[in-house]
Amino acid sequence: MHQPAVIEPLTEHALLILFVQLFLLLLTARGLGEIAQQVTLPAVVGELLAGIVLGPSFFGALAPNLFTMIFPQLAGPYHLIEVVSWFGLLMLLVVTGFETDLELIASRARSAVLVSAAGIVIPFVTGFGLGYVLPATFLAADGQRFVFSLFIAVAMSISAIPVIAKVLLDIGAIHRDIGQITIAAGMIDDTIGWILLSIVAALAKAGTAGNAVAALGATGETILWLFVFLLLAFTLGRRLAESVIRWVDSAIGGQAGKITTLMVLALGVGSITQYIGVEAVLGAFVVGLLIGQVNRFDQSTRNTFETMTLSVFAPIFFAMAGLRVDLTTLTDPVLFGAGLIVLGVATVGKFGGAFIGARAAGLSRWEGIAMGAGMNARGAIEIIVATIGLSIGVLSIQMYSIIVMVALVTSLTAPPLLRKTLAKTDLSAAESERLERRTSEQRRFLGTIDRVLLPTRCGVNSLIAAQLLGHVVRERDIDVTCLYVDRDRAVNGERDRTLRQRAMNALSTVKRRLRRMDRRRDSIPYELQENDSASDCLQTIDEQLALSDGPARLMTRTVTTSVSDLVLSEAEDRYDLLVLGMSNPAQAADRSLLGGELDRILRVTPCPILAVSSNTVSNDGSVADLSVRRILLPTIGTQYSRHAAEVAFAIGADRNAVVEIMHVVTPPQPEETLIEPNLSEAVDIGEAIVDREAKLGQQMGVEVLTHVSVGDRPERDILTRATKTETDVIVMGCEIRPTSRRAFLGPRVEHVIENASCPVAVVSSV
Repeated sequence: MHQPAVIEPLTEHALLILFVQLFLLLLTARGLGEIAQQVTLPAVVGELLAGIVLGPSFFGALAPNLFTMIFPQLAGPYHLIEVVSWFGLLMLLVVTGFETDLELIASRARSAVLVSAAGIVIPFVTGFGLGYVLPATFLAADGQRFVFSLFIAVAMSISAIPVIAKVLLDIGAIHRDIGQITIAAGMIDDTIGWILLSIVAALAKAGTAGNAVAALGATGETILWLFVFLLLAFTLGRRLAESVIRWVDSAIGGQAGKITTLMVLALGVGSITQYIGVEAVLGAFVVGLLIGQVNRFDQSTRNTFETMTLSVFAPIFFAMAGLRVDLTTLTDPVLFGAGLIVLGVATVGKFGGAFIGARAAGLSRWEGIAMGAGMNARGAIEIIVATIGLSIGVLSIQMYSIIVMVALVTSLTAPPLLRKTLAKTDLSAAESERLERRTSEQRRFLGTIDRVLLPTRCGVNSLIAAQLLGHVVRERDIDVTCLYVDRDRAVNGERDRTLRQRAMNALSTVKRRLRRMDRRRDSIPYELQENDSASDCLQTIDEQLALSDGPARLMTRTVTTSVSDLVLSEAEDRYDLLVLGMSNPAQAADRSLLGGELDRILRVTPCPILAVSSNTVSNDGSVADLSVRRILLPTIGTQYSRHAAEVAFAIGADRNAVVEIMHVVTPPQPEETLIEPNLSEAVDIGEAIVDREAKLGQQMGVEVLTHVSVGDRPERDILTRATKTETDVIVMGCEIRPTSRRAFLGPRVEHVIENASCPVAVVSSV
């Protein structure tokens, strides 16, 4: 029987060479990248220079023997490091997809399309013409003049969104109108550029057979498959990406699972696009674009992936790209002259095209110049184009070196030009107002919240808390995790819900949702049965949240020590807000506000808290959908009162409810003063406090009323006002001051919680 031959592993010497190459490339690239950033240049400039320094231009010229020993000019060792480089390229395209904001493109559609159209068409035409007049010595193979010209046209018309975005971020202009239009136009350029690149690459591959008819047919087939791929990607693919990430986050959790899933999708989809005749990088770009729109792929995970990419794999790719460049060839007068011509055509075409498009869109002259300066930056994207052109045999090494030089020069000139031109563009009144509003939103309490944890056993207070939380987060990019605290199962350790549990409860879930539809129609309260499982409880909580972007993350954890230890351990996992349902103090055995363990959570939790008491439910545990038409917001003007106001306004905006802001002026006690107190000044201060909060509510789109009163017992005045105005929810702020046995919210807040006839939500953020 014939035995298959055993493939020998890499030799120790080959591994040594590979490790030394990676060591030198990464060390030099990161070092020069940091130096570039210190002189206000994009890091990619230094990373590209690293390859040039280590390549034949410098290292090879100074120590040719040592250079060939470390970087052998052989296919085997070269391809090993090239594989690592291509892996970094795929990851970089995923990150580029993250930066592509389709909503931004839509919001700046007219201006961005005009800038992008002129910025693509003009350099494409000039680049195509340049490809036809360049000497034949720049062609990689005879008979490819047409494909070569198309490739030069694509290289001339593309922009580098990472470089543009980095420069705009560095100079603080990315959120200006001009910055937004530049980013949107760059995104359109990149998207169209990748499609054009895929088509030209497919044409080049098909044309190698020498049969023009076959080449045309193969290209047409590739374009058809590309159209089908993009259609499926932006319809079914978007839903599939969201479903996969949600499943992984719920079943596995953590950043590792989501990053692994991202790379599996990038490699898998990249394999599909490579198979149909377009480049794998397009598949990776589409995966990054789709995953970037999934809320469950949170910013923290995205930052981790971007950090890993931009700090390790991308520098190796850029250094590898520069390693191919031999600047000594440009000492040839012909090549040097050709390089200057290519640089001039690239700059004039792209700069002029973007300027013409900007003027057609109604932008000012300086805004047009700024647009041209930004769009002319080529950076990483043009290096990728050149790398693909070299790998498929369209570009010669001389032409590759020229294009890399163009990418370097345009990336070097873009930052100072943008700084100078943007300094001459004035802010309009509308733009100033928008920027001020954005800055204010970023400083708000809710603007700092990305992840929320809601521990629950499906008590009525938790259900009401879930309803209120749903109103707060529904229109915000906030991820909610519902945690069922399991006391009953004798299982050691912690575990998430399994697929088997989901399958077993699928039928009951459908029935429950049908009951919920009937409940909303007939206003029949829903009663949670005592024997509901963890899965049923979590599904019920999820229904109470009713998030617009799909279900929340649902988890089960088994208590091994105490409930407070479990919840605090989970809360430390990068959560920004903890939402709790309060215990009824009249029924609690220990008479504490939240119960012993939840009191401890309230005292020592590392993040802000939203604690909710329902107050209106019956003793049998039934709860109906909460009708919120009027919200009472007591305030004393402190920071935590301001945070409570944001929560109240968010609920009011979602429910189209009226928010009444109330301040109670407390006169001094007779024993505290010897003269008759003048309360007019205190009332004026109270009016200023409620007016300040009212301005915030109006900015958040809420109908606001204000009320200032004078009273010895503010808590009683609050309850009286709530009853008189038929308030549906009271929202209060407080600070937590730990005592020896329990969390202390303050007697006034606790009095309101214990005696209100409507739900009370308490925000503690200090």
